[in-house]
Amino acid sequence: LKSANDNSGDEARRLKEKANQYRNEAEKLRLTLGLKRIEELKDDIQQFMSTEEFGSTEQEQKKFTELKARVEELVRKSVGDAEAEQLLAGLSSFSSNNSIMPVQSSPSSDVSVALTEEEMKSAISFVGSLPIPVKDTLAKAAGYPNYDSIINLEEFVNNLYVNKDASTEKLRRLYFQAFAKNIPGGADIVVKDSKEEYEIEGLSKAIQQQINDRMENSTRAMELFPRVVQDADEAILPREIDANVIFQLLDRTTFMAVEKPMQVEGGYIIRGENKRKTATQLLEVIDEKLAKESPQWQESFQLSFVEIYADSSEQLFEDALLITPNKFAPMAPKLFAGVITAISLFSSFVYCIDTFSENEAVMQRLKEASEQATSGIVGAYDLTWFNELLVPMLVTLGLAQGLHEAGHLVMSWSKGIKMTPPTILPSQALPYLSFQNRLKTSPKDYTDLYDFAFAGPVTGLTVSFIALLFGLQLTTEVDQSVAQLLPSLPVGFIAQSTLGGTIVDLLLGGGDGILINQDPSTQIPLHPIAIGGFLGMIIHAFDLVPIGSTDGGRMSQAVLGRVWHLTFSSLVFTVLFLTSLFSDGFNLLLGFLFIYSFTQRDMEIPCKNEIDRVELPRAVAAFVSWVLVALILCPLS
Repeated sequence: LKSANDNSGDEARRLKEKANQYRNEAEKLRLTLGLKRIEELKDDIQQFMSTEEFGSTEQEQKKFTELKARVEELVRKSVGDAEAEQLLAGLSSFSSNNSIMPVQSSPSSDVSVALTEEEMKSAISFVGSLPIPVKDTLAKAAGYPNYDSIINLEEFVNNLYVNKDASTEKLRRLYFQAFAKNIPGGADIVVKDSKEEYEIEGLSKAIQQQINDRMENSTRAMELFPRVVQDADEAILPREIDANVIFQLLDRTTFMAVEKPMQVEGGYIIRGENKRKTATQLLEVIDEKLAKESPQWQESFQLSFVEIYADSSEQLFEDALLITPNKFAPMAPKLFAGVITAISLFSSFVYCIDTFSENEAVMQRLKEASEQATSGIVGAYDLTWFNELLVPMLVTLGLAQGLHEAGHLVMSWSKGIKMTPPTILPSQALPYLSFQNRLKTSPKDYTDLYDFAFAGPVTGLTVSFIALLFGLQLTTEVDQSVAQLLPSLPVGFIAQSTLGGTIVDLLLGGGDGILINQDPSTQIPLHPIAIGGFLGMIIHAFDLVPIGSTDGGRMSQAVLGRVWHLTFSSLVFTVLFLTSLFSDGFNLLLGFLFIYSFTQRDMEIPCKNEIDRVELPRAVAAFVSWVLVALILCPLS
């Protein structure tokens, strides 16, 4: 067996067979087929017994004999021969000398095999971890058609022990036969009986076709990962020798690889099955081995345990080890990001000033100040009154966003995550759209990614909500002279938020819809802090929308995983787009989707552990936050 493995192991590992999938399917198939045969036999016996005077004719006697044969076959395949004899002896039909049809029973031996219970369990466990071709080889060596035909594993192990002296040549031929059967197009390959002759040409063609298919599908395995991973600089990408460092550390107690490291865009992947209880345990064991065998490896590269798209149509995704650089450089040049940030800051300042544009008293006083300034009279104009109104709005927006970024910084520091400075994204309908941070190093797991994403926008949203309530209270308390100078927002804009519009109408209009039901162009004077809170609430709600690599998208990926996050994200995008089509006037959603399509449509860089999901409390918190986002961003009907 070892010789056979040595000769064909390299070819077998290049194939996309997945040992875990085949083993699970084989177990289910054996159980399903066994139950199905029992049910069929039960129905046939009941039907036979329902006939009057059954067994009286020659045809019925023949049928009876056939049923007895099927019963004996099931019993002998389910238990050992000794147990079968005892069970059958208790039935009068089998204790008689009536002849029955010959039954093909499981191969067995009269030799008594003295294996302890512990040795038997160890043997069964080891055989279960072997690749499919090796299992079929052992099954044939023990006298079975293939591994899937085995019903009693203990009997199979006993037969293996009896046939332990099988020749190497016989095992090699059996392995070649099993290996060819598990290759698409290999089932028709003939294995000749000659000790030296094999149809190598046919098998080589089948293997080459598998390699070509895998090369064509190599990009599919990386479709779930962002461009910053796929388009990484070749100078920092791992080489085959670097991937083999990890491959050499894998064994049947850690990760059962079904193929050698396969090069993909951005690094290497190794498909296989985790033999540890959790993904965390697997990565810890490999990290310990790396620290001993190749401590410098982690200075340049990282190992992640992730989900990738499966090449097989039988399953949607599969687990794999992903080898990539340990740092990811942002794609946008720093100069470009700086220019965008400067433009966004300027437009935010102009937007806040524009909230006073519908106030005729303010515009008149500003016009007079401008005329005095152009006349050259020093000290003739004073804008302190205007600054006292503008600054609170700017401070409210800045405080909420500052605490948002502080939440990210605290979490990144505590979790050991490096990120880029924020880039401020512009917006036409808001002061700005978002502060975008890119991760430069991978989080440890989805829990760390979730905590990093959740801390920022929830903090900013909370501050904005409090500011809105406080500002609305101040709106009702200002004296008449200040009320004449307040900035304002149009009813149509306030109605873009179900939650925000309802709160404004409740606190200022008594909740009867008096304010919201006015003409959309009607201006509603609000305290600057209330306007800052209202705008901030919408801005931070957009950050929580679960699409792409927004903070909400990161949370969605942590809760659902990459594959289902992509599905959920697409659904949310479609809903937002359709909603925007029916939105009148101020179209906040369409502007958000437009900017998002250029800046945040990719998913996040890989975490080191993407197999273990976040705990239930975090998932519930994410769901609650998304419901809140829907209430904030969905327009009032």
